[in-house]
Amino acid sequence: MRQSGVLLVAACLALTGCGGGGGGSNDNGISVRFSGVFQETQEQVAPAADRLPDATTAIADTGTTIILGVDNSVPKDRNGDGDLDGGFLGIQNNLDQSINVTQVSVQIFIAGAKLNNPVATDVVPLAVSLPPASINDQNVRTPSVAFDQTIFVSPDILAFLARNQNLLPPLPFNMNVEMRITAVSDSGDTFETNEVTYPVLVIAPTA
Repeated sequence: MRQSGVLLVAACLALTGCGGGGGGSNDNGISVRFSGVFQETQEQVAPAADRLPDATTAIADTGTTIILGVDNSVPKDRNGDGDLDGGFLGIQNNLDQSINVTQVSVQIFIAGAKLNNPVATDVVPLAVSLPPASINDQNVRTPSVAFDQTIFVSPDILAFLARNQNLLPPLPFNMNVEMRITAVSDSGDTFETNEVTYPVLVIAPTA
C-alpha cells in the first residue's frame, strides 16, 4: 500500500498547519465531489477476486471497529483473508475536462482526549484520473466516477495512539476520521472537495 507522511500531535507540541490542497477553486463538491467511503459489492475470500464498487453498484462503508494495539490500519483486513476490506474513496468529476486526484487530507478527532484535536493529521497521496463528465443528446450531464481503496489511517497513527493510551478516553471510544480530497484539472486549477467523516469505534483487546 502507499506510504504517507504523518504529523502526530503530541501533548507537548503545539499543533501546526494541516496538509491540504493549495490555492485555486474550492466549490465544496459541486465540480469535484467526494461521494463517500464504500465497500466491496461482493466480498470474496482471497485468492478469489472481490467485486469492487462501480458507478451503478456502490455500497456505503459506514464505519468500522478497530482493536487498539492490535489492528494497524483503517481500512483493515476484516475477514483475515490477506486483503483490505472497504475503504474505497468515491470521487465524482462534474467538469468538462479531466482531473487528476492527488491526495486525501486526513484529520483524526477524538472527543475527550487530553490532546489538542485533531490529535493527528495526515496527507495520503492518491493517483486517480477521471475523464470529463458526459452530456447526452438531452443535455443531461453525468459525472465520471472512480473508486480508490487506500489506507487513510496509517500504522504510524494507530501506533501513536496505542503508545499514548493515557492521553485518550477510556476504551471503548469513538474516533472520527475527517477527509477531504484534492484534485487538479487539465487546465491546472486545484479543487478541494467537500468533507467526509468516517466513524471508527476503538475498543480494547479481549482478555
